[in-house]
Amino acid sequence: MTIGAPPAHPATTPDFNGARSRLRTAWGVLYWPLRPALEALVRRRLARDIFFLQVSNGLQRALGFGFSIVIARVLGVTGYGEYLLVLSLYSTLNLLGNLGVGQFLVVPLAQAVATRDRGAIARGTGYTLKFGLILGLLVVLAVLLAGEVVGDLIMHRPDLGNLTRIVVAGLLPSVAYNVAITSLQAGRRMSTLAVIEIFDLLVGRGCAVFFVLAGIAGGGVAGVLWGTVVGGAISAAHAVWWYWRIAVRHDEFPGLAGLVRAGWKVPMGTYFRFSALASVDKNIAQLFGQTPMLLLGRYAGPEEAAYFGIAGKVFTLLASLHGGASRALSVRLSQEMGQRGPASTRRLFWRGSLAWGGGSAIGAIGLLVALPVFRIAYGVEYLPSVALVAVHGALQAKQGLTIALGAVYLIAGRVATNALLKVPLIMVAVPWGMWLVQGWGAMGAAVYQLTVYVAGDVVYLGLILTPWFWQSVTGSPSFSETLDPHAESPTAPKEGVGILASESDGMSR
Repeated sequence: MTIGAPPAHPATTPDFNGARSRLRTAWGVLYWPLRPALEALVRRRLARDIFFLQVSNGLQRALGFGFSIVIARVLGVTGYGEYLLVLSLYSTLNLLGNLGVGQFLVVPLAQAVATRDRGAIARGTGYTLKFGLILGLLVVLAVLLAGEVVGDLIMHRPDLGNLTRIVVAGLLPSVAYNVAITSLQAGRRMSTLAVIEIFDLLVGRGCAVFFVLAGIAGGGVAGVLWGTVVGGAISAAHAVWWYWRIAVRHDEFPGLAGLVRAGWKVPMGTYFRFSALASVDKNIAQLFGQTPMLLLGRYAGPEEAAYFGIAGKVFTLLASLHGGASRALSVRLSQEMGQRGPASTRRLFWRGSLAWGGGSAIGAIGLLVALPVFRIAYGVEYLPSVALVAVHGALQAKQGLTIALGAVYLIAGRVATNALLKVPLIMVAVPWGMWLVQGWGAMGAAVYQLTVYVAGDVVYLGLILTPWFWQSVTGSPSFSETLDPHAESPTAPKEGVGILASESDGMSR
C-alpha cells in the first residue's frame, strides 16, 4: 500500500477473495461446503485446539452418560445411591488435595514453552509434581486414618467412609497423570490431550464395568471403585508415555530424573502465592456443591441420593454447553476490558448473560420434554418424579444466566469479595437444606440447591449493579493473567457455572 492511498476494501483483499471462492449457492442462499470448512479449520491452530477439546469434552460427556446408565442398572437404586454418596464423601475429604495448582500453572508453563526457557519449564513441572505428591500423601493419610470416622460423623454410615479408602488408592497415580496433561496443555498439544482424556474415561469406566460384572473385589460398589482405581493407574501410565514421547522429546520438558531434581529444588511458595486465594474460593464452591449429597446421605439414604443424581443427569448436555459458553464469554469479557474499559465490559456481560440465559431456558424445556427417553434408558424406577427433574431443569436454566459471573468478579479484581460472601451464604443455606432434606428427601435437596443458588446470584448480580463494584477495575489484570479458577481445563474438576455452582460427576483427578 502506498502512502496516502485509501485502505483496500475488504471485498478486494486476497483473504476475502479466497474465502468467497469457496462459497456455494443453493436456492439463492450462500453456504460454505463442509470439506473446505473443515480444511480451513484445521489450518488454524487456535480453532483446531478448541475443536479437539470440544470433541474430547463431548465424547467424555457421552461416555460418562452411558456409564451412569450401565452402573445404575447393575447396582440398582440403593447400590447406585451408595456409589454416589461414596464419591461425594471422598470429594469432600479430598478438598485439601484439590487446590487446582496444576490448572493455574498452565499459563506460566505455556509462556516458558513459547520462549523455550528450559529452566522455567523444569521449575514449573517439578513444582506440579512436588506439590501434588505432598498434598496427595496428606490426603491418603487422612482418609486411611479417618475415612470411617468421617463417614460415621457426616452420614452415620461408617461403611461408606471405609469405601473411600479404596478410592484414595488412585490418588498418587493421578499425580503423574496431572503432571503429564498439564505439560501437554502448556505445549498446546490438544489433539494428544483429547486422546489421553478419552482413553482415561474408556479405561477407567471400562474397568469399573468389568469388575462389577465379573464380581471382582466382591462386585457391587466396591467392585466399581476398585475397577476405577485400576483403570486410573493404567490411564496414568498411558499419559506418562505421551509426556515422554511429546513433551520431553519436542517441548523441552525434563525427563524423569530432571523432573525429580527440579521438584526437590523448587521452593514450595514459588507458584502457590498468586493462586492461593482463587484456590480457596474454588474449594468453598466445591464444598457447597457436595452438601446436597452429604445431607441426603445423612438424612434420607442412598435411594433418595440415586433419585437426585439421576434427575440431574437429564441435563448433562446442557451443563456441558454452559462450560464452553462460559470459557468463550470469559475470554471475550477480558478482551473487552482491555480494549474499551469497564462500561463496555458491563454492557457485554449483561447482553451475553441474558442471551445465554434465554437459550438455556429453551434447552432445559426441550430436555424436560424428552424425559420419556431418559426413563427408558435408566428405568422408570430411577426417575419416579417429574417434579424432581423439573426443579433440576430450572436450576440448569438459571445457570445459563450466570455463565460469566465468576469471570466478571475475577476481571474486576473482586475475588476476595467473591470468597468472603460465600461463607455467610453457606452458613445460612446449610440449616435450610437440612430442614428440606429431612422433610422431602431428593426433592428437598433439589429445592435447596435451586433456592440457594438463586439467592446467592441475586447478591452477586446486585453487587455488579453498584458503582462500587467497578471502582478499582481500571488497571486490573487481564483474565489470562489472573488465571480464572472457573475456567475448565484438563487438570481441573468438572464444575458448574455461576459463583456457587459446582458439580461432581465422578472421581475427578
